[in-house]
Amino acid sequence: MNPTSPDRIRQDCRLIRQTLLRLASPRLVLRAIVIIVAAAIWLYGAGQITDFGKTINYGALQPLGQQSIDLLNRINPYLWWGVAAIWLLIVFFVVRGWLRGNIYAGRARVVPADTFADLVPQLSDETVDVVRWCWGGREEPFTVGDLQRVLSETRSGRIEKIAMVREQEALLGLPPLPGAGPTPQRADVPVLGDRAPRTGARDYRAAERQDPVLDDRLPRDRQVEPRIGPAK
Repeated sequence: MNPTSPDRIRQDCRLIRQTLLRLASPRLVLRAIVIIVAAAIWLYGAGQITDFGKTINYGALQPLGQQSIDLLNRINPYLWWGVAAIWLLIVFFVVRGWLRGNIYAGRARVVPADTFADLVPQLSDETVDVVRWCWGGREEPFTVGDLQRVLSETRSGRIEKIAMVREQEALLGLPPLPGAGPTPQRADVPVLGDRAPRTGARDYRAAERQDPVLDDRLPRDRQVEPRIGPAK
């Protein structure tokens, strides 16, 4: 199988997705339990609210008139269902806040060393380059969030983008950025005298500027005119 073929890319994505599922399974179960419990709490609370509303007697408001009492009796169920809706919003925002915190904690979880060691050898070299790219500065251990980004970037064509960057770096004679994978083969760059440029065309221009006679970009009043005749 060609390492860069779509079939190999799909295989790598499947391996990463399976690894993410194994790592996230306990949290997914916990989230499902919390959502079910929250729904049960809301249903119980809504039932209690509506049952309480049915026991309300507006007879004490007789001074307001019989028409007012009849109106309150007609809209009474809707009033208490409105209270139940407010209770629903309270439960919803509490659960949503907890879910956000749990998802953030899950993404910040460090991928276990044995899981990482089992996964990486099964991936193609191109996908491993995506892993390096997503890890960034490598100031922190590799996390589940980094692995999720690897899956997303691999699906969105990051392998082709990394290959294009390497080709452009080689043409310009530039060193690869940290975390970008192996060093690309650099293209031959013209040299000035016996000194080769270290970082590409900028050093080549800097080497020329060392001799103001050779630099036609300097202002005329700063250029050194060649002397004719014997030196005094």
